[in-house]
This record gives sequence, C-alpha cells and structure tokens, in this order.
Amino acid sequence: MLFLQNAYKSIFVLFLLICAPLCVYSDGVKDQNIIRENNESRLKSFKRCKKLKFSYYLYTKDFIQSFIEIPTSNVSIDSSTISSKYLAGRAPIYNVKNEKVGTCSASFLCLQNGDGIFTDISNYLSVDNGLIISWFTPTTLINLALDSIINSMITECIVEASTKIGINPFYGKKFNMIVSSDGNKIYFNLTKI
Repeated sequence: MLFLQNAYKSIFVLFLLICAPLCVYSDGVKDQNIIRENNESRLKSFKRCKKLKFSYYLYTKDFIQSFIEIPTSNVSIDSSTISSKYLAGRAPIYNVKNEKVGTCSASFLCLQNGDGIFTDISNYLSVDNGLIISWFTPTTLINLALDSIINSMITECIVEASTKIGINPFYGKKFNMIVSSDGNKIYFNLTKI
C-alpha cells in the first residue's frame, strides 16, 4: 500500500513538472502578445500624434479694430530714434470650419532710426483645445502703416507649448509654425515635431 502511495505521489509530482512549464510558457506567450499589442497601439497613437496639425486664422480688420496705442517718447535728448510706436491688439481665431476657437494677441514695438524701421513683436495664441503658445518675431518694416505692422507677424518658427493653464494636453510639445497672410487674414499652421 505504501508502495502505491509513493508511486501516486511520484506520478503526481512528475505530472506537475511536465505541466508547469506548459502553463508558464502559455502565460508567457499571452503576456508577450499583450505587450506586443500595447506597444503596437502606442506606436500607432505616437504616429498619429506625430502627424498632428492645426490650422487657424484671424481677420486683419479685427486686429486693427482692437488696436491700442501706448504712448512712447525718447528718453535721451540726443536719441537715435526718429519715430516710435507701441501698439497692442487681439482678435479671435477661427479653425478651418470657420468656428471661433480662441484668441491671438500681439504687441508691436516699432522703432525708426537712420537704418530703417525695426519691429519687435510679442505674439500669443490661446486655443480652446488647450494649446497655448507664445513667440517673438523681430522684423523690419517699410512703413508704420497698421496693415504693414500686422503683416510683419509673418514668420516660420519652432514653438513650444510652454504655458499650462488648466488642462493642456499639448504642454511641452513642440510645433513647427508657419504664419502667413493674404492681406485680409493671418494664417497660423502648426505641425507637431
């Protein structure tokens, strides 16, 4: 009887030893498939995110209508500055579906000296989807007319969503941004880098 009990125990242990690697292997295969599926879905979402593009525009006339002028004057009597203007404005921005989706604001510091007119522009774009970016545009102008000043926003630059107010899914993301104009509108085209 003792012999049979020992035989059953041995067979049971042998059975466990044979089945255990199969269980471990099959779970490992399942885990590997789950990991592979998760990695593939992450890669797909990363590729989608990598191709992320946004397009917005504003009406130039809206910007001009909002302008304020901050008084400027030469600090020194023998200043090289011939003329100066400091303007600020803001206008709603629209998406490709012509829906109002945020605001663009900018301030323009224009200085004229013997070498020409230099403008230092501080730009800010705030979109309802959480995207908030700011950038600087140094440029030279032909004249100090308002439409000339606004169209000096035209540039291509790399911007980073470095401001976080509330929920911002774009915080820390970098974009290549092209700002262009057709005279009536200023366009902002952003592509995630």
